[in-house]
Amino acid sequence: MRQRDGVPGCGLSRRGMLKGAVATAAVAAVPAGLAARADGAFGSRAELTGGDVTGALTSNTWGSTAADHARVGLRPGTVQQWEDGWRTADRNADPDVFEWWYSDFTGDDGTVISFTVQTRLDDGFVPAPGAQRRRPSAVLIVTDPDGTGHRVAPEYTWSGFHAATDRCAVRVGAFSFSGDLRTYRMKGQVGGVGVDLTLTSTTRPYRAGTGFVFLGATDHYMAWLPTVPHGRAEGTVTVNGTTRPFTGIGYHDHNWGTLPFPYFMDHWRWGRASADRYAVICGDVHLRPEWGSGSAPTIVIDDTRTGRRLVGACSDRSVTARQSAPGPHPDPAYPADYYSTVTWNWSQAGDKATITLTDTDTLITTRRYAADPTPVQQRALDRLGTDQIWYTRFDAAMSLNLTSDGRHHQADTGAGTLEGAQFDLADASPKSR
Repeated sequence: MRQRDGVPGCGLSRRGMLKGAVATAAVAAVPAGLAARADGAFGSRAELTGGDVTGALTSNTWGSTAADHARVGLRPGTVQQWEDGWRTADRNADPDVFEWWYSDFTGDDGTVISFTVQTRLDDGFVPAPGAQRRRPSAVLIVTDPDGTGHRVAPEYTWSGFHAATDRCAVRVGAFSFSGDLRTYRMKGQVGGVGVDLTLTSTTRPYRAGTGFVFLGATDHYMAWLPTVPHGRAEGTVTVNGTTRPFTGIGYHDHNWGTLPFPYFMDHWRWGRASADRYAVICGDVHLRPEWGSGSAPTIVIDDTRTGRRLVGACSDRSVTARQSAPGPHPDPAYPADYYSTVTWNWSQAGDKATITLTDTDTLITTRRYAADPTPVQQRALDRLGTDQIWYTRFDAAMSLNLTSDGRHHQADTGAGTLEGAQFDLADASPKSR
């Protein structure tokens, strides 16, 4: 079954497909071991000439063809439980590999929670991470309704890590994350900060084509699977040793990959929100020029009352995103202004949608990665021409306008989160003061 905008066949543009010469040029920017794998990955350097042609392998954007799905053992349009299991188990010895299971929650009382379990301390955000950063950890951030933040990020040894490969069942020390695509439980506490939450999905899982973005003609990739685009959450949250009840809206996705982001990623913006009966996910991923400046956009709009997916789009022919409203970043060390608003537009066959996400005053987290790089990391950053790497996430407000099948849908008072990850600040807005 094909969803709107051709998902699972996303309908790719030609700039998302690479000729062999471009893929070869990309090898120079990444670790030496990648060069040996650049020719003939999966038996085909490929006549990657563009278009949704059965048998073609897609590079530098979401995979969509029959061959793309066969390459990663997936069924088009169907998400199975094992897809939320430990996907990098057979490559976990490689420090460059990363994986995390993420969830966030917006409480009815204004509390905002972020809960993540992960296999790497830096989540793939630094080049040449080395064996010393190959350790599992958990990150829990609770932001109170008044904006006060509480963060714990305990690190563990591999003896404290367990994950199933046939389903989502992950334990990292005192933290656990488990579920069956419909119902999930996130639990853990350390240092007087903790949660015990149950998330029940109100929508079906989403996958942007295969959910994989393969890099050129190599076997390296990044992958993303939002298994709970929207759900109801209930349970408890503990801050400063005091436990209180929690009810609200929640989200869960799963990310993994085989190469640190700085080697291939320019930047991304991502957000999720809900308003009235509507839930949205928006993404805008941009790769480095070595990888054809490929893009992987996404818009998902669900009606949570009926369970109907109104839009599921992942093609740069129908989805665009624009950043606006630059202003001071909350960290004065940030060397540019920061775009506080992102507007996504989708159009196809007369139907159209506009989604705007805008940062509120509530900062959830910000971090500069590789702020004190090792000599090996500094050489990698110099080769890449990268000066600083930043990640920022705010609580966000959302507005939605959608015309679909002759009906108009509008919501102006949505709430959620909006994040930005930047691996090159060359296109950032100049610092105003």
